[in-house]
Amino acid sequence: MIMLPEFYETNLKRELGRAEYLLLKILINLLQSIKTVSLEALATALPIPILFESRRKKIQRFLSLNYIGLAE
Repeated sequence: MIMLPEFYETNLKRELGRAEYLLLKILINLLQSIKTVSLEALATALPIPILFESRRKKIQRFLSLNYIGLAE
């Protein structure tokens, strides 16, 4: 699993729930390994034993969270 700098670890753990934080770490790892930024590619590679469409929706919901978006 990827290691994040301590500053990010501390702040992300505080802002995200345990499941969201774990999903974020998995997504970062997947992005680095598959080197493709597409929802379908990430859903295909996501190691969760659920249907492809459910994985795609899970990623989509996670990325649409208010505190995941860019700060204005």
